Amino acid sequence: MTKAKPKPKAKPKAKAKPKARTKATPQPVAPDQLKAVLKWILQANDEIDVKEAIKKHYPDANETELIVAAVEEISEIGKEEPDFTRGWALGATRDLVRQMIVVGDFSNAMRGIKQVHDLAGD
Repeated sequence: MTKAKPKPKAKPKAKAKPKARTKATPQPVAPDQLKAVLKWILQANDEIDVKEAIKKHYPDANETELIVAAVEEISEIGKEEPDFTRGWALGATRDLVRQMIVVGDFSNAMRGIKQVHDLAGD
């Protein structure tokens, strides 16, 4: 009796290579939501307070995307030209001095006037 030749084993199918993971493209955040988050951050709220405010006011929003967008916006503000920043500070201080004079806060108005003088550089 002759031995039957064993059937050749089928080659295993090549495993599909896993697809490379790509970072999800962040979706642009709604301008009104970004503005609110910027305001909360600039009012010196910590991250926990900001996240709670986002949950309360924008429950469907992505907290992380909003906070990242706000941090990037603040970073961009830091790159503004010094002349612009100085001009803005002068204009804002003058406006505050006017408001202080209207309400009779003359001592702080004088401080503001001195600040305008210092910012103007003589």
